[in-house]
Amino acid sequence: MDFSIDHDLRETARDIDTSRVAVYLLTGEYDWAATPAMSRELAEQIPGASYRTMEGLGHFPMSEDPERFLNYVRPVLHEIARR
Repeated sequence: MDFSIDHDLRETARDIDTSRVAVYLLTGEYDWAATPAMSRELAEQIPGASYRTMEGLGHFPMSEDPERFLNYVRPVLHEIARR
């Protein structure tokens, strides 16, 4: 399934106000549905967005390797809590 058929966020990405809502894109290195290149491109279109490739993970990182996934998610949660 191509999710960009239902909704392609690239069309409205520039309208996201990251001073009101933070945007964090975490993409698995081996994600076939939302590749790192696609996510990086999207992050570049959202002023103030944060992007990170999750090394060694794929499309379902929370079930592939929960501990490794948490190593990427915890810093984001701490940053959100500080805001």
